[in-house]
Amino acid sequence: MMDKLITYLKNKQVHTPRIALARLLLALGMLLTILCNDMSIVANHNYKRLPEYSAKHSSTISVPLKQLDLFMVMPPGVAKGVVVVILLLVMTGFYPKVTGVLHFIACFSYHNYFLIVNGGDEITFVMSLLLLPLCLSDPRKNQWRHVETTASQGNIVGNIALLMIQVQAAYIYFNAGYTKLFSRVWREGTAVFYYTSHYRLGATFWLQQINELVTRTPLVKVLSWGVLAFELLLALCLFFSEKIKRKFFIPALIFHGLIVINFGLISFFFAMAGMLVLYLGGSRKS
Repeated sequence: MMDKLITYLKNKQVHTPRIALARLLLALGMLLTILCNDMSIVANHNYKRLPEYSAKHSSTISVPLKQLDLFMVMPPGVAKGVVVVILLLVMTGFYPKVTGVLHFIACFSYHNYFLIVNGGDEITFVMSLLLLPLCLSDPRKNQWRHVETTASQGNIVGNIALLMIQVQAAYIYFNAGYTKLFSRVWREGTAVFYYTSHYRLGATFWLQQINELVTRTPLVKVLSWGVLAFELLLALCLFFSEKIKRKFFIPALIFHGLIVINFGLISFFFAMAGMLVLYLGGSRKS
């Protein structure tokens, strides 16, 4: 039994161009965040009223690993430039064994140093860590190339790493759906109306007017409960075949696209899109 499993993992091709696509999307989301935000705001470590949020002033936030944080070992402006270069290199797909490590360091540096992070930033950081075994076991010089390889130990490492990524993705969707069951507005089916109409976090005024053509009708319950059901269904995709998983890929992208339109979480979209490529976007040969 174990011998058959090892043989299967050795022969299953895992180092495909979808790894490059996922890494490009993850890097692009982080790149936009860094370039489009003022570091004096999102990384203001002189704001000492809340020291628990500062990697410089707190003894609890990854300080033992501060030598790995580019922003803490060089001037922040220089570190920002270094991170931008790293992300651009990641997007090229070249030399994954090198850029995989650099990508993780860049993501760790951002996650550790920046005071304002969202769920997308955290997912990007976790994905960069889980992608390390896939990148380090990748025999290609360019991840955008599809190269048929013979059975190898690298395939075993890569397939196990990909499974861990898929388990993480399933957990994210399960947690998102399950926790909504404890919220009154989600149970009542009015959550979509409340969140899209929120004065500060919701959709823009003109879009609210369009949304309310639906969200002020009984259909809002269908939308709200549909979101919950869809997230739980995406979690169950972990147990589906590759063929069935692929059918959920486009609907999942559309789902996150609607979140962008209503809430403007652009970096979150790219993080989730990158994760979905690895979770649902399997090769047709799989």
